[in-house]
Amino acid sequence: MMTLPSFALVSFVLLAAASAGAQTRGTVAVRILDEPIDDLRAYSEQVVSTSHKTAPTAALAGRSTATTDVLLVPYYETDRKNPNGVNTLFAVRNETDRALPVRILYVDALGAFEQQVQEISLPANALSTINVRDVPGLPTDPDGVARGLVILGVIGHDGESSDLLSGDFFFVDPATDFATGNSMLNMSLDDPGNEFCAEWGSRFFHGGSFQGTSTFRFVVDEAGGSTEIDPPTAVGTVYDEGGVPLRSFEIRTDLNSFELSSDAIAPEGTAFGSLSVRFPATKGAVLVEHSGFHRLSVAFKAACRDSVEVE
Repeated sequence: MMTLPSFALVSFVLLAAASAGAQTRGTVAVRILDEPIDDLRAYSEQVVSTSHKTAPTAALAGRSTATTDVLLVPYYETDRKNPNGVNTLFAVRNETDRALPVRILYVDALGAFEQQVQEISLPANALSTINVRDVPGLPTDPDGVARGLVILGVIGHDGESSDLLSGDFFFVDPATDFATGNSMLNMSLDDPGNEFCAEWGSRFFHGGSFQGTSTFRFVVDEAGGSTEIDPPTAVGTVYDEGGVPLRSFEIRTDLNSFELSSDAIAPEGTAFGSLSVRFPATKGAVLVEHSGFHRLSVAFKAACRDSVEVE
């Protein structure tokens, strides 16, 4: 039996937000392990079998009832108090030659329930752009920042093509003249083209001559727990450019959607490298943003590693 590495004395909370009534909305906690994990798949199987999983939040995929072509904005963030603060916009396009009814669900980051539901009609080949700051009723933290994800689907078109809609999203920060974006994800789990996987891989930036950094945005179908008796939401290993494992980490959270900076997981002095991340008890997606000087950026989806064979 594989021995689980012990935890190093490195633990910190990356995100903690309080909702109304001083209830804890969710946390993301990262622990750096004493030694790198050789086999993320085997490690994941063992931590799941030896952990007690608390009742998860409702699966995101289950929210697509009566809709097909389910698209996902995996993370939104908008400052409702400051018009010059960070904001998220997204656009959805009808790719057909007929009008389509579209349902839009805004889900708080904790994923416990839909906060807002919109239904719009998209004419043939039409495009609708939505500013999340203008969506009423989204819950915020004490600083007035709303965080969560958005699920979009076509109403009443069961069994049809999963190419009815397309979409993209982007984040803007007027205070720093910074913007970045990406394509929406296909999260129809019964569609062979869905973009949820158990394991992902990506390169990262962490410092260097142009002050580069990488931000990883995670979304998981089922949020887990944030206590030590829960299996980790994600486990990962960081490598240098030559493929030498440097360290491994675990992430525990009760959030369906969250982001993580390379500063949280990359060792000091490692300007460039890669990482592999696995979701032990669910599937999800990882989107990556590389930025320099917090002004120049490129965003993309990490590589799904589910089909990689382990000898």
